[in-house]
Amino acid sequence: MKLKNLRIKEKLFYFTPAKYKQKLRSELRYAGVDDKVIDRFIGFTFFFSVLLGFVIAFDLYMIGWGLMGIGLGLGAGAMTIMIIQVLIILIADSRAAEVEKVLPDALQLMSANIRAGMTVDRAIWLAARPEFGIFEEEIRRVGAKTVGGKSIKTALLEIRERIKSDILDKTVRLLIEGIESGGELANLLQETSNNIRVMQSVKKEIKASVTAYSIFIVFAAVLAAPMLYALSMFFVDVMTQLWSPDVLGSISSSSGAGMSSGLLANAGAPQISVDQIFWFAIVSISSTTFFGALITGLIQTGNEKNGIKFIPLFVLGALAVFIISGFMIDYMFGSFFQI
Repeated sequence: MKLKNLRIKEKLFYFTPAKYKQKLRSELRYAGVDDKVIDRFIGFTFFFSVLLGFVIAFDLYMIGWGLMGIGLGLGAGAMTIMIIQVLIILIADSRAAEVEKVLPDALQLMSANIRAGMTVDRAIWLAARPEFGIFEEEIRRVGAKTVGGKSIKTALLEIRERIKSDILDKTVRLLIEGIESGGELANLLQETSNNIRVMQSVKKEIKASVTAYSIFIVFAAVLAAPMLYALSMFFVDVMTQLWSPDVLGSISSSSGAGMSSGLLANAGAPQISVDQIFWFAIVSISSTTFFGALITGLIQTGNEKNGIKFIPLFVLGALAVFIISGFMIDYMFGSFFQI
């Protein structure tokens, strides 16, 4: 097809980088997006992010931010692309978790159908139940493909292109091996279902046993660190006021010459300002909570990607604690250090 005959969204996809298209296409399939709209979605979101970055960069440059504004604008465009990818990955992982949750029940139902004398393809087709949610659609898709002339092996293998789950992948491979070898599929499916249940039970026990570590990370990153930064900022503010020229002059005149004057002469104000402490705290809190969320996801599920959903909650919560703690400390102790 010639480029001039393509619609605008398809033209955008045509100019999208190949590596980006290849990576995002598979993730969109895992997220359940229909193949008919994947290409248009990729082209539109990519060029929307690029256009947004250039618009922000141009606006910041025009208001006097210079090269830093251009860098921030391009960074905003790149961040938009990353956020879209992260959201798609989270949706794909959520679909996989939902399928893994109902997989033992589906396998048990398939096993019962085979024991009732049904063929393998019919046993799989009749195992589709509304309570299985996403997996019901995939089972019906397998049945439709086998009715349309595809082999049961090909139809089962195509499930891996739409559900990103290691457990489902291993189950499908085991089922295909059982079909090809002519083994007792009913017993195989039943044992596989039992093994998955045991594994899921073990995961729950592990998650419960490491809850204390997650609580400690949340306490340190979201509560303790912001409060300490707020206290440090208040301390620097007080010391800056105490070592101001007016205060030192009044203390020197009231105390006269002597040891106190010598100590004041040798003393110096803090070499860091309150504004520097503030922005350092913002950056430090944001980075600490970012990695804390990833570590929490790793501890709870074994995959740091599952901690991405905690990042906004951790970052916003820690910044709120930092600001509120600053106001509370100033309200409680500020009157004691008024100069």
